[in-house]
Amino acid sequence: MSENTEWPELNDQSNAAWEANAEYWDSSMGQAGNRFHVQLVRPAMLQLLELQAGQRMLDVGCGNGLFARYLAELGASVLAVDASTSLIERAKHYPSPSTLEYQVVDATSSAQLLDLGVASFDALVSTMVLMDLPTIEPLFQAASQLLKQQGRFVLATVHPCFQAPHSRKIVEQFENEQGEVETRSQIQIGSYLTPASHQGVGVVGQPMAQWFFHRSLASLLGVAFAAGFVLDGLLEPSYPADTPSTHPFSWANFSEIPPVLVLRLRRN
Repeated sequence: MSENTEWPELNDQSNAAWEANAEYWDSSMGQAGNRFHVQLVRPAMLQLLELQAGQRMLDVGCGNGLFARYLAELGASVLAVDASTSLIERAKHYPSPSTLEYQVVDATSSAQLLDLGVASFDALVSTMVLMDLPTIEPLFQAASQLLKQQGRFVLATVHPCFQAPHSRKIVEQFENEQGEVETRSQIQIGSYLTPASHQGVGVVGQPMAQWFFHRSLASLLGVAFAAGFVLDGLLEPSYPADTPSTHPFSWANFSEIPPVLVLRLRRN
């Protein structure tokens, strides 16, 4: 894998931003999650996860425990980890089943991940985390060892094709040939193939800008394949066309463009 798709030198800065934003991020997501998570991310994750009660799950980059709690409520035994001590502490404040536990673990450290137990998990999940990780090779290499035989790794991330760095949402209004006023929403992408790191905002109003790391589909999957995974599931969720919109640039207005990519990988 080319070294310019990994930015380990930015790990400390990335983690520091998450510590600074933990309280604000938690308050914006809360116990139940926002519409983006509930309507797009969670259903697609569950569809590919094919969860069975009693299975042992590892949630990597669990944040405030939103998805981990849901899995535990469905009957899974869940270990949820995140590099942010503040987010883990906030996650522990929410009511949770006894089958859910939390630990502070940096997903960019193979050693920390492997300490959780080789061949201990039926599945790994990661919801909207990969684009926040300056280096992903350690995670995929560790994941292939943490999973039991034929274990699966289900992950959701921003869709790299449609949320590339400096992409623009464009909303235009015009009269069609019938004299009717139409509104058209589009995404403008200036670059895609070149890996890039940049600072931006995940939730409007957060105290500090965070780091994002763009990798093409080939780059993402190349890391997974090199770690011994095969791809056997892929979803691209988007909002239905009749979803109410709160503002012109809401993803609800872009029903033909999926903002999320959800993958299921299995050990080969």
